[in-house]
Amino acid sequence: MVKHEIKKIGIFSELSDDEVKKLSLYIKEQHVDKNTELFHQDDPGDAMYLILKGGVRIYLYSPAGRELTLAVLRTGQFFGEMSLLDGMPRSANAMTIEDTDFIVLKRNDFLNVLQSYPVIATKILKDMSIRVREADAMIEDFALLNVYDRLTKYIDKLMKAEGKKEGYCTVISGNIKRQDIANAIGTTRETVSRILSAWQRKGYIKLLPSKMIMYRDILLNRLKK
Repeated sequence: MVKHEIKKIGIFSELSDDEVKKLSLYIKEQHVDKNTELFHQDDPGDAMYLILKGGVRIYLYSPAGRELTLAVLRTGQFFGEMSLLDGMPRSANAMTIEDTDFIVLKRNDFLNVLQSYPVIATKILKDMSIRVREADAMIEDFALLNVYDRLTKYIDKLMKAEGKKEGYCTVISGNIKRQDIANAIGTTRETVSRILSAWQRKGYIKLLPSKMIMYRDILLNRLKK
C-alpha cells in the first residue's frame, strides 16, 4: 500500500511518511463486493474498518423488522471502533453499498496504534463526539418532527452534500431510491413516494428518472409554517 492511500483516511492524514511506513505494519487491506454484510448487531467486535474507496451503510432493525439507516460512510471515514474500545458486541449492522476497499485494524493492533500515535486517538475521539451529536439530533428529530418535516430536513441535507446548483435549482443526479430515503427517516417507501409526489404537484421539487430537481427556498419554507 502506498502512503497516499493511507492518508486518504482522515485520522491518518497528519502522519509523517516515516509514521505511515510504521503504521503499515499493523494494517491489512481488504476488498469487499457491493451489498456484502460486514457484521451484524450483537456480533463480537474484533476489527475496525477504514474506508479507502467505496461506501458503507450502518443500520438497525426495529422490533417490527423495519430498517433504520444511522449513517452512510464514504472514503476517508471509519467505523467499528466502539467494540474495540469497550469490548462490547456490535451496536449496529454494517453493509457495503458499493464495491469497497478497506484498511482493517484488529483489536490488538488498534490498541497499539492508539498508544503509539496520540494524534490518531485524539481524532478518533473527535469523530466519535461528532457521531454522538448526530445521534442526538436524530433522536430529537424523531421525537419532535413529523414525517413531512423529517423528509424536508433529509432532502435539504442531501442537496448540500450531493447537489449541484443550476440557476435557482439544486439538482441531484443518479437513482435516488425511495426505500433508502425511508430507511433514513424512519418511515415506509410508500409514505416517501406519496409525499414526494405531492411536493412535485405543489412545485417544491421535480422528479425525473435519473435526477431530482429541488427548489430549495420553497421546500425549506415548509419548516417555517
